Order: sequence, then C-alpha cells, then structure tokens
Amino acid sequence: VAWCPAHPDRFLLVGGDLRLYEVAAGDAPTREAGRDVLPGAALLSTNADFQFLRCFSCYLNPNSQLLLAVGQDDGKVSLAGFGRSFNDTDWVGKEFAPKQPRRCNVVAWNPVEFSLLAAGLDKHKGDHCILVWDLNHLPGQTELGFSESTQSFSWFFHQPRSFVCGMNNKHLKIFDMRDPSRSSGTTTKASGGVCVDPFSEHRIASFHANQLVLWDVRNFEKPVTTQTENGQIVKIAWSPTRSHLVGVLTRDSGVVKLYDVQQSPAEDLEPTLVERSVQPYPGAVLSSFCWHPQHENRMLAVTPDGAARDYTVLDRITLNWSPSCELIWMRGKKLAHCWGDRDRGYDCLDDTAVRIRRRALLNYGLEPEDLWRNAELCDGDGHLRGIWSWLELVRSLEESGMRGRRGECAGVKALLGPDPSSLEGPSRGPLGPTYHSRERERVLWLCGWKAKHDGLPGNIFHRRLEKEANYARKAAIHMFNLRLKEAVAVLRDAATTGKGSSVGLVALALSGYSKETREAWREVWHSLRLSLSEPYLQALFAFLTAQDDSYRQLLYDCDMAVEDRVAFACLHLPDSKLTQYIGDLTNSLVTEGNLDGVLLTGLGEDGVELVQRYLDRTGDVQTASLVALQSHPSVLSVSPRAQLWVDHYRHLLDQWRLWQQRCQFDCQWVRQHASSVPPPQVVVSCNFCGLAATPYLPLGAQGRAPPRPHLGAPTLNKTKVSCCPSCRKPLPRCALCLTNMGTPAGSLWKKGDGDWPPRDPEGRPDPAEEEKLSGLSTWFTWCQSCRHGGHAVHLADWFGDHTECPVTGCSCKCGAMDRID
Repeated sequence: VAWCPAHPDRFLLVGGDLRLYEVAAGDAPTREAGRDVLPGAALLSTNADFQFLRCFSCYLNPNSQLLLAVGQDDGKVSLAGFGRSFNDTDWVGKEFAPKQPRRCNVVAWNPVEFSLLAAGLDKHKGDHCILVWDLNHLPGQTELGFSESTQSFSWFFHQPRSFVCGMNNKHLKIFDMRDPSRSSGTTTKASGGVCVDPFSEHRIASFHANQLVLWDVRNFEKPVTTQTENGQIVKIAWSPTRSHLVGVLTRDSGVVKLYDVQQSPAEDLEPTLVERSVQPYPGAVLSSFCWHPQHENRMLAVTPDGAARDYTVLDRITLNWSPSCELIWMRGKKLAHCWGDRDRGYDCLDDTAVRIRRRALLNYGLEPEDLWRNAELCDGDGHLRGIWSWLELVRSLEESGMRGRRGECAGVKALLGPDPSSLEGPSRGPLGPTYHSRERERVLWLCGWKAKHDGLPGNIFHRRLEKEANYARKAAIHMFNLRLKEAVAVLRDAATTGKGSSVGLVALALSGYSKETREAWREVWHSLRLSLSEPYLQALFAFLTAQDDSYRQLLYDCDMAVEDRVAFACLHLPDSKLTQYIGDLTNSLVTEGNLDGVLLTGLGEDGVELVQRYLDRTGDVQTASLVALQSHPSVLSVSPRAQLWVDHYRHLLDQWRLWQQRCQFDCQWVRQHASSVPPPQVVVSCNFCGLAATPYLPLGAQGRAPPRPHLGAPTLNKTKVSCCPSCRKPLPRCALCLTNMGTPAGSLWKKGDGDWPPRDPEGRPDPAEEEKLSGLSTWFTWCQSCRHGGHAVHLADWFGDHTECPVTGCSCKCGAMDRID
C-alpha cells in the first residue's frame, strides 16, 4: 500500500494487480480517529500487466503524474502507469533487465534527484546486485555489489547521490555514486527494511527478526539502540511529516507501534524511545501500512484480505509556555488553544516572565531620573523598594561628588568597619543610653533618620518617610530618637482622622510614660498588644518596656523595614553588639537574596553576591541587569556576573521582540560602559586605494593607511569628509544629484530653505528638529552588480519608473535584479 506523492487524495493497493483509488475531497481526515476507506473510495483504474510482481515504488516528483517502477521475479524493472489519462510520459513502458535473471527484492526512486532509479537484486556469481539508472541519460547504468545480494535499499535525503542498503543478510553498506569503488559499512544481521530518517541525515533504522535497530552513520560500528518486539517485524517506516518518529508493524498484529526518538543532550548517551501504540483497524490483523507524504500523522493500513483503513494518529495534547508569555495547548504542530494577555483571567497568572515583560513595556529601570520610582512599577513588590531607593541615594552622592571608595558607595557594614574601638562611647538620656560617632551619624543619614549630615545631600529615605510613611512608623521613629512629644503628636493627629479605635488610647498611654512608670507600662503593654495590629506600634511598646537593653524582639522583627532596624541598632546598641548584629543581619539578608540588604552590603562584592542570590531565588534577571546598568561605576556593574545577567536579559527581550526596549537598554549600557562599544563591522572602501573611507576606525584596522587617532564611540558631531582620508581622492557621488558621499545630509540639506529651521508656536527655533539625525532615505546604497549608487530616496524615485542604471553608459538592469517594493 502507498500514497501517491503527486496526488494527496489517491493511493495504491498492490496484490495480484495494481489498483488506484481516490478519496473524495470532502473525506479528508478529520477529528475522528479513522474510517474505512476501501468501501467509500472510488476505484479509478487497475493494472494487471505484471503476473510476478515482487516490489514497487512511486515516482517521487510531487509535480509529475503517477509513475510506478515495478520489480519482478526475473529481475526486470518496468515503468508502468494506469493509461494515458493518468500518465502520458514517454517513460511509461520502459524496461530494465539485469545480465543474469534473478529476483528483484527492492526498487527505489531518488527523493531529490527524481530521475534516479535503483534496484536491489538477489545474488549471482557473475553479476552485480545493485543497479542504478538515470532516466535522463539512457542508456547506461551504475553497477555495484558484485556477486552479492541486496535485501533492502534507501536513499539519503541530504546527500542524494548516496544510499544505504542491506546486503547478504549480514551487512549494512553505504555507497556514494560519485566514488562507486569505495563503501563503508558494518556487520549486522539487522539488514532488513533499512530506511533513512528524512529529518536526520545521520540516523538509519533497520530490523532483523523481532529487533528494531537504530544506527548513526557517524559511528557505524555499533547500533545506537536496539528495541525488541513481541513478534517478528514485517515493516518499519519513518514519518515524513514528524521528525524522529518511526512506525513498526509485527507479523499477525493489528497494532502499529510508534517510537519517538528523543536525543539526549549529551552525545555519548543513548536516545530515549517514547513508545506509543495505535490500532488503525480494531479487530483486524494488518499486513502493511504507509505514512501520508504531506498530511501530518496520517497513515494508511491494509489487512491481508485487501481491506484498508485511513487513520489519523491524534497527538497527545501538551501544555507549553511560549516565549511571549502565553499558555498554549498543542496537538502536534497544531495550536489547540492559546491563553494570553488579552484573555480574561490572565492577570491572575503571577509568573516571573509575565511580570518581567509587563515591566519592560513600562520602561522599567530605563528612566534615569528618580530611580526610586521604578519600585512603583513592580506590582507592590516591597523588596525592590530598597534597591531602587539605594540607587537613587548613590545617584545623589554622585551628583554631589561624594562617592565612596573605589568608585562604589560603601554599605553600612563597610562604613562602620570591623574595629568597634573607633566608635565613640554612649550618652545617657531619660529613656536609656544612646551611642554617637561620625560613622553612626552617617548610617542614620543613610537610613533616612537624619535629613542632612556633614553637607551630604537630602536623603531619599527621609523624603519618603515624611511623605509616605504611615502614622505608626512616624511615631515609632520619633520615639526611637527619644522625641516623645513628637510621637504623641503624630498619634493624636492619627486619632482625630480616624486611623483606628486604639490609636487615641495609645497616645494617652504614651503621654504618661516616664522611667518611673515603666513597670506599670508593662502591664498596659500586655493588655494592649493583642489589640494592636500595627508592627511599628508593637515595636514602640517593646522599646519602652525592654528590660536588658538588648532589644532583641525589636531588632529581629521582620515586619519592620531593614533601614529602621539598622538605624535603631546604630542609635541604641553598644559597639560590640552593633558589630555583631550588623554582621548577622548582612549574612541573613544575603543568604535570603533580600535586596533590602543592599543598604548593608553596598555595591561591592557582597552586593554582587546579594543580587546573585536574589536572581537565583526569583529568576528576575531584569532587575539584576537594570541594577548593574544604573549602578555604574561600581564593583557590581563591572562584575563578570553582571555581564552574564545582561546577556540573558538581552536574549529575553529579543525573544519577546521588544526591539525598542532592547535598543534603549543597549544605548544606556554602551553610554556607561565605553569599553563595550561594538567596533564597526561594515565600512565603505575607497574605489582608488581600497582602504576604508572613514577616519573613525581603531588603530591598526586600516592596514597600510596612515595612523589616525581612535575617537571611541560614535558621536553626533563627527567631521563630515567627502574624500578618502588615505589617498584624498573624492568619495563616490550620488548618480542622480551628483553629491559626494560624506557631504552633510539630512536636516542640513534644508538650511538654505527659507522655512528652516522649523519654529515652535512662539516663533523660536525648534532644537529637537534642528538636531535631528539624517533619515534613512539620505543614506547611500549601491547596486551589488555595477557598484553605482546614491542616496536611497533618489534611487527609489528613479527605479520607480526605470529598471536600468541611471549612470550614463551603464546598461546594468539594477532595478530588475533587486526590486524596491
């Protein structure tokens, strides 16, 4: 049984004769798994000319009429059809015979060079067993395999002059018709049914008895894998529409087994065979099957009594995640369903890739002004608040010229240093001891508890505290700074605005606090704590009722912001406890990958490790890359790990086709990392000396040209030159306006016009228009044949009406060779 390559709705059944059937156009395989074909198909023609037919092969040219090669018992190979109404070529009726008559076991048309036909014969002492004819160059034939026998034969798809065949029941041999005297092969009993995978030029399948064997021709000494079946194999065939899928049929079986060959990532590991069984004709034994050459997963199965079945193998539905952040259900190569951002309920899909893509469309991290506002684009992710506020703080230090050591802004841990003896002693107050030193004061400024310190600029943390912090946090910070009256005032204001029923009670209790009433306060605290939901109010009471001045409950309260806990420790802990606490908190935040810890680590090596841990935990390569972008110059921004983050983020933007965001990111990255500016890859060469006609190449790139200084990254104020900088000969002219290449173009062309430059409504020149770069239409382009060219806009206008080159005396048909649509 076989489908006709040139007619997807026709098939052949071969028994004692050749019968051609046609399936009605409306009966193409649909969602049902299968149907009887023979009763519903139309018999178009019958050919009973061959009494001793042994094998056949359909001509594989999809644009030709039906033509068969028929192998017979006496070794003859005949070209046959079904009458002139189906094939009127001169090849019909041709016959090829071996020198010595014997059985023809296999015939095969070449799938690429369609005129090649091969036949495999039984053994004869004085003759060859492989004969190949080129029907376009008859007479003449190629003979191979002297005094041997051929049981199976298959052409290679990617090397159409090569083929593999099973010979002598113990060999697989590969021949190349360009060098017939040489062959490569292996010794194996699995010489039957050899066939080449159409999707992999190196993979071959064959069988022997009940064993399916897969081979790799690059290592032909041993099989890649062997699969044992329950019965004797009678037919194997690779799917022509699905990669690496092979079907296997055993004797007296109604089941076709399908093996999906999945190659392991490591070359030295065996491929995995994913098995699946289909039953095209329930309750019947199959004698053969064949795949449809065009329709995916469609096969034709036939029983020994001539009944056929047209069957479509339904793919398992798989759930996949597309690069554009869509959930898709696939059935093979067909899309069953897609769930994307336009569908209802998609917003509830809280996936990292979805969030990254949404932020990228909002230009997250690419606005240089007010970096801390990037946290507002993070869907309420509070952990990103600290990193962007810190970067804004670093930016303010840079603008004030007060960056830290080695070009980085040191964190709290580095600022305090490992030696506590450098810190000053405590000062006693009514609510307990407090500690002060220059370093501690600067830490308080970094944490936002001091508006200004030592001439440092205004702190973003402090501004946010004044504008955004809730009443509980404001009151607690006032109390931690021993400003009792201010804390009571904040709570009273909150009570008058209805912030909570217990706020007024807390304010009343707080107003009566003193050191002598601390014991009574503990009782009030125990009675109120169950009704207080605000973490900062609980921290306030914990501070006032602390017994041993360790404040452990407050310092390890994860509901408090990291900067508040650090500032509190700097104000209330002695030297040894402060150093230990800062070290423990830093290690904890780095291990967790909590970006709030950048306050402690800064932008040094510990900061790199912190961001890496955050990336490992969340997969947010976007934030990691943008932090590296906006923290330049720092140890973090030049770290090899940062370059790896950036490369992955660029690849992600490319996958989503967010070209504009990728371009904006690259422009900012190159602007800050001058060493990463890509070198010129395409240059214009001079027609006279052959050297690059640009003065902006690095030293040594000009060959024998005089050395010129390297000007680094491209700039907007390059000097325009209209002659070669090496030989001083003029650069090419535009074939239409005769302007030399290098002449100022773009907006500069218009400066002679009375309407230039464009003016705003108030009559002032528009600087945006005046500084606009040259458009693509003013760029030079050339014909790749005659090398004449000019400005793109001029050439487009010319070739809109002409096909011949505009240069006088040149007959090149530039417009016909490369059309401008």
